[in-house]
Amino acid sequence: MRLLPDKPSMEFLRKQAKDLLVALRETTPGSTLADAQRTLAGEYGLHDWPTLKAEVDRRNADAPVAPDGLADELATAFGLGRTTGPATPVSFTPMGRSWALTTDRGRWLAVTVYPFITPEQAEIGARLRDAAVKAGVTAPVAVRSPQGQLIERVRDESWRVHEWIEVGPSPVTPVSTAVARQVGTTFATLHALAIPSEAPISPYLTWRQSDAEWRRLLHRAQAAGKPWADQLEARLPSVFGLYTIDADVTGPGFILCNSNLQPSTVRQGRNDELVVTEWDFTGSLTPEFEVASSLTQWAMRPSVNRRSIAAFREGYLDRAEWPKLELTSFGIAVTGWLNWAYNTICEAIDPDNEDRAEFAEREAIGVLNRPMTRTVLEEILDA
Repeated sequence: MRLLPDKPSMEFLRKQAKDLLVALRETTPGSTLADAQRTLAGEYGLHDWPTLKAEVDRRNADAPVAPDGLADELATAFGLGRTTGPATPVSFTPMGRSWALTTDRGRWLAVTVYPFITPEQAEIGARLRDAAVKAGVTAPVAVRSPQGQLIERVRDESWRVHEWIEVGPSPVTPVSTAVARQVGTTFATLHALAIPSEAPISPYLTWRQSDAEWRRLLHRAQAAGKPWADQLEARLPSVFGLYTIDADVTGPGFILCNSNLQPSTVRQGRNDELVVTEWDFTGSLTPEFEVASSLTQWAMRPSVNRRSIAAFREGYLDRAEWPKLELTSFGIAVTGWLNWAYNTICEAIDPDNEDRAEFAEREAIGVLNRPMTRTVLEEILDA
């Protein structure tokens, strides 16, 4: 499920609803704006549009407050100049909260990142990002600290900073064919760079929990009294059915891929161009693996969208040759989804803090309501 920003904008939500209406009418011509508004509210885990508007008002009235001195410490760590006010909240993501900073040198976005996003990992992402921008992809400008680092530790957390850019909302699935075509072109542009990578694929995308570990997770959910524990139990057979879909991850032929280009890491720019905001998960993949994975992100929810898949493919073919896809091509996507679902449910059972508790609980419901299944992957492949 999607999370609203810390200070959500009804203007952005209205634009998302209108964009969603375009996509809905491509498959169901009689769809109305009310249908799109209700669907969008559901994406945020809310019943209807009035409830969504009420939640916007609540969040704006109760926005998080930055810890004293955080803005100054971030500005010092990254050499941003003298702050002219406190940090203001932007949004909470699985990696943590992001903040807007204003200094005498400009405006910035400070983002917390996972501890495993090291300076070395950030440099890999910067290499792909810089090459992508030269090839026409739009992305924020990363800031280096006075020490030349993209990642700095502040208050026991890892941070990075980007120059602030004015962007619109992120796309909502189902996406229109116009957006899907842009996404396909973006992936093809990145793959056409063909930057070789000798590193193995990230273990997060290759290593899976055992059946026994999933059953122990179910017992933990039941012991915690989670209302969705029965649903998890009912889903386990389809989870185990995914284990028959595996990919050959030994190489060769790996290139640098974004590895996390999904709706939540993309924003719409001034002229509706896509702005790719996330590069820190860049790593080794093949075009085959990343295309298969991307289709599960962009065309699987709320159901398989054949029109979006066709548009994605058309956009990709504008820049590169379409990779041959088989069911095993989805092995990377399967592993990533299994680990995301497992870790999210773990977090929902035993969260680190209140923010993560809210996110994990909603996301756990989301992965159980809209699971990846072998049948769905076969439908995507057929499309």
